[in-house]
Amino acid sequence: MNRKNVRLVLLFTIIMLFLVGCATGPRIIPTNPGNPIHTVAVLPMLNNSDDVNAPTRVREAFYNRLVNYHYNVQSLKETNDILNLQMGITMGKQFDMATAQQIGEKLGVDGVFYGYLLNFDEITTGVVNTYKVRMGWKLVNTKTGNISWGRGIGVRRSQSMGGVAGLASDEAEQVRSLPSSENPMQEMPGLNKWISMGNESTGLVGGLISGIGGAIASGIIGNHLEDEMNFALNRLFPGMLIGPGVPARIINETETP
Repeated sequence: MNRKNVRLVLLFTIIMLFLVGCATGPRIIPTNPGNPIHTVAVLPMLNNSDDVNAPTRVREAFYNRLVNYHYNVQSLKETNDILNLQMGITMGKQFDMATAQQIGEKLGVDGVFYGYLLNFDEITTGVVNTYKVRMGWKLVNTKTGNISWGRGIGVRRSQSMGGVAGLASDEAEQVRSLPSSENPMQEMPGLNKWISMGNESTGLVGGLISGIGGAIASGIIGNHLEDEMNFALNRLFPGMLIGPGVPARIINETETP
């Protein structure tokens, strides 16, 4: 191979490496100077699921993502302590006891995130196993009481055995009024749809073992519906209202737009 060809090959290799780096490298989140909300708190979630531990896990996962979006985020422990000691609030269903303005004044923040966990379900029948996570979040400006941002997300995955049909309609059931949310479907658009993570087909015996065994194992190690939860949050956050924060930072999240 002559020198000219070698240079061409090297140039082509450099270009390809650059393009791959652009496609898979860190994503830069710019600041949003027009957003008047600087300090925020993530309130305890309302839990309408059957999993008593899920709201804490989802709230922590939400918080860990939010800190990259240029807000000054109050620690969960500080939020919990103030709500409990000064307002007697420990659960999401108690937020009808106070307005966002009153909560914001006590917490000393410009905005509060309300979270609603509607589904965190693993239904194992031995024929069709279904895994669902559905949640809604909204950011309320504690100075005005207005909703600055809101979005809902519902994801589900099914495992069907022996060729049995899996998921049907992508329409999710309607949600009526919730604590501090008179119209959840309007305030948090996206709650009305299920996004499919796929439908896996297995043999009947294998499906039974996988469904029952997986449920037991995930309960023991505490990662019940971990994949579904992260999938939902990774779909939710690209639409997050970005804070005015500090200069742009680089993160390595693998989020789905």
